[in-house]
Amino acid sequence: MASTMIHLKQFETKTGGRLDILDITGEVLDTVHESGITNGSVLVFSPHTTCCVLICSPTNGLRESLVETLEAIAPVDGYYAHDDLSIRTENLVDDEPANGPAHLAHAVLGKTSESIPVIDKKVVLGPAQRVLLVELDSSRVRGYAIQAMGE
Repeated sequence: MASTMIHLKQFETKTGGRLDILDITGEVLDTVHESGITNGSVLVFSPHTTCCVLICSPTNGLRESLVETLEAIAPVDGYYAHDDLSIRTENLVDDEPANGPAHLAHAVLGKTSESIPVIDKKVVLGPAQRVLLVELDSSRVRGYAIQAMGE
């Protein structure tokens, strides 16, 4: 019986601002290759509540479509109790940003992570699929982790 291997890599990048879309597929493929696993899965995780991981086709219109959809769901100029510091008193940081729309977008998208099968040493993505890190808030340094697991 083969033993299960786990290979974890952590990354940092600076995003360009709201709805900046970074293609991290290369890092996913490299991590799986470095792991030496033949069959298993790879997990891509963002530890942020205003940044998400998506698998989709990064067409020319993707960002514009995301902007339109998220603006309809969570308009940037709307009122958010999250940003009303006379109501919200927990989890505050120095220079607390008004980022209620980004938190709501993350809650609606629900994409903290993606798990992708690995079969015969290959990450199983569709022909047009890419792994994307999507900034929902302002430009900042973001971390993400890629963990390959299997035999």
